[in-house]
Amino acid sequence: MPPYKLLAFLGLGIVFHVPVTLADLGPYFRSISYEHAGHGKWPHQSYHSSDVIGPILNVQRYDDSCDNGQYIFLSIIGSEVSFAGPAILDELGNLVWASPYGRTSGTDVQMLDGQPYLTFCSWPEMGSNVTCHMLNTEYEEAFTIRSKNGWGGDATEFLITQHKTAIITTSMLAPYDLTPVNGLRRGYLRDGGFQEIDLETGELLFQWRWSDHWDITDAIRYPSGTEGSHEKPWDAFHINSVQKDTAGNYLVSSRHTNTVGYISRHGGEFIWKIGGKKNMFEDLSKGAATGLSMQHHARFLKENSTLTIFNNAVTPGTSDYQSKGLIIDIDVHAMTAKLRHEYLSPHKIGSESRGSMQILDNNHVLLGLGVNAGWSEFSKQGDVLCDVHFGPELGFGTEEVLSYRVLKRNWIGRPKTSPSIVYKGGDIYLSWNGATEVASWALLAADADIANYAPLGSVAKEGFETRIPVPTNLSTLSLRAVALDSQKNVLGFTSVLDLVEPVEPLIQAPILIQG
Repeated sequence: MPPYKLLAFLGLGIVFHVPVTLADLGPYFRSISYEHAGHGKWPHQSYHSSDVIGPILNVQRYDDSCDNGQYIFLSIIGSEVSFAGPAILDELGNLVWASPYGRTSGTDVQMLDGQPYLTFCSWPEMGSNVTCHMLNTEYEEAFTIRSKNGWGGDATEFLITQHKTAIITTSMLAPYDLTPVNGLRRGYLRDGGFQEIDLETGELLFQWRWSDHWDITDAIRYPSGTEGSHEKPWDAFHINSVQKDTAGNYLVSSRHTNTVGYISRHGGEFIWKIGGKKNMFEDLSKGAATGLSMQHHARFLKENSTLTIFNNAVTPGTSDYQSKGLIIDIDVHAMTAKLRHEYLSPHKIGSESRGSMQILDNNHVLLGLGVNAGWSEFSKQGDVLCDVHFGPELGFGTEEVLSYRVLKRNWIGRPKTSPSIVYKGGDIYLSWNGATEVASWALLAADADIANYAPLGSVAKEGFETRIPVPTNLSTLSLRAVALDSQKNVLGFTSVLDLVEPVEPLIQAPILIQG
């Protein structure tokens, strides 16, 4: 990370007062005060030229090899987050795009017919229906997907398949006799499942529910107190990821049974299960391969051969309280499982919920820490290369700031909106929410020919918002700005800005940071 980005915010002492809403800033670097909420429970920044709000990061560790040209995709939510929704960051921690969809999860880039789409699920208010979104590269809604047949969506998985279908996880309040688990005879459980839906027609192609294929006594945690009532249904299974393979079968993770299962597309029966009370594999790693605990984001690295899993590993009463990414080799003929590699979260962080694991194109491993607001990137061998927080460690586990998953993807954003321009305090501020190809900005007279113009001033783009001091030799008070790519091609231009008479620059209160 460039020194000007880090050294400018080397806040290693205690901060007595720092506004939580600042101008366009880069990240802090190993800031102790940040981790103790000295910059707020959700450190964030606002901008002059846009209404969006961006996170401020604290970089605990950084290696240049983490900058592979991809972007960071998050769904930033939490009780302290005032601008909840999907977000894209660049590798330097600068905001690229954000939109106030409210509570969201699973922000990702997925392919359909060779075209990339920005995907995520949203539920703007507690208890409201879940809608899953597919936005094109212009950030326009291409598809919206909702659950069918009276089931509710639960936003833990939204997967686009090569068959032009969407898979979403679902849940339903179901009356159930819970006496086998010491619960109410006329009790209720939150039954979990998933649906596969045709994207073009909206037709429901496949539906599966956990309670049809699993004994509730095989849940890890039984109901307690008033749990299992209509008002507080028992969450017996809690499905949190689904993947469809080329054979048409489904890999499913169930957090509350400590199980990852492989489900047949014919009838929905389990072909095999790893982990939990019904584990079918002999563990060749002394329990390290099958000892799953509240796991998330199960994926085939190689179909029916290698799994990647974010293992939360936070079961109460156990000594193993450190989340980790797992690569597990399985032999479905000999029914054996062996741990190939594990990637331990730094600082022995235990994520009690949520989380993700991704194998990157350069063989690095990315862990999203779920309810703990951070991510870590590892070498293939397991060395921590980059470790970043987007909320203070003091608030880890509190759900004040979190992202269900953290992923890295390629993305080219070409918004149909125009760039924004504003004049404040003797400076011009420019931004273009979602535009990834802008390399520089140029000012020109309002009546200038876009095809053949002489710039009044220009500056390289930096961060989400770029500041240009008003040139002193302006011959006009009406101007606009053009966004240029790396080859000086015009990508877009702002509306006309009429400069007012010069005013005294705004004076910002000093920021007191003790080093």
